[in-house]
Amino acid sequence: MKASIKIIAEQSGVSKTTVSFVLNGRGDEKNISADTQKRVLDTALRLNYQPNHLARSLSTGRSYTIGFVVPDISNPFFSRIARLVEHYAEEKGYSVMMASTDEKPEKEQKIINSFHNRQIDGVIIAPSSVDMIKNTPNFPFVTFDRQMPNFRTANITINNEESAYQLTQKLFERGCNRVGVVTLKAFLPNIKQRIDGYKKALQDNKLITDMELIVEANINDIRATIKSGIDTLMNLSRPVNGIFFLNNVLATEGIWVFNRYYPQLLDKVLFASFDNIDVFDYVQPKVISALQPGEEIARNCVNMLIAQIEGKNLQEAICLSTTIIER
Repeated sequence: MKASIKIIAEQSGVSKTTVSFVLNGRGDEKNISADTQKRVLDTALRLNYQPNHLARSLSTGRSYTIGFVVPDISNPFFSRIARLVEHYAEEKGYSVMMASTDEKPEKEQKIINSFHNRQIDGVIIAPSSVDMIKNTPNFPFVTFDRQMPNFRTANITINNEESAYQLTQKLFERGCNRVGVVTLKAFLPNIKQRIDGYKKALQDNKLITDMELIVEANINDIRATIKSGIDTLMNLSRPVNGIFFLNNVLATEGIWVFNRYYPQLLDKVLFASFDNIDVFDYVQPKVISALQPGEEIARNCVNMLIAQIEGKNLQEAICLSTTIIER
């Protein structure tokens, strides 16, 4: 016998309406006790209940699917957030479709149009431009990782400037007196904020900003351009003894370059990275990192998006703090 809401209700000792609310992730909203929700979910699991998604969509006007769009899903930071978003969305009864934009606004727009046409209920996105949000005004969005200037939407950001300041300051405290930066193009607000934090740390240490200490990598040829940038920093008349990488991908490639081309300097130069990955625990040069609060980012993104989908239309901004990890 195929499990149904009616059978689950009978075996759980509750109404069909209660079962429907619990299975749709609305138990807390409807003030259904935790014990009752657990009893319903345990019964559904025991009976191997499989929801009829088509009927559910027709009755609610929703697909119960959300989109997750980032520049590169293989980036350790974004893949970690993706896994957590999937977890929190599943708790709310939603599945997740994922896509990468490669930081290309035209590709980003095609992805959003495709999601919209497929009746995806809303999108969590680390945007490359504000245009795709402007072009889809009635579509629920939550942005994270970067905030688009002069455009108001639900947003989760990190204290980029303060975290970059702390990382740079840690390099100075650990004995570095000449700190370079490896960055991407600064058209993204989060990158600009991190550079501002670096400059503020220089100012507080009574140092002027030397633009030849700021080198830029190209995302389309990242290893070669990081190699070129590091060569520039290490071949100055006064070489750097600290390097701040503005994300973990840059730092990872920098570690490879240093181990391949500068093995004699591995214990003489200190790295800092915005964001943290586990491999930093085992490598040379040593890496001071800023760990972003992945669980908080993912949970808030999902909750804020579903609130919009349910018609609450919350337009709020949350700024979270990192944790500095010294090695």
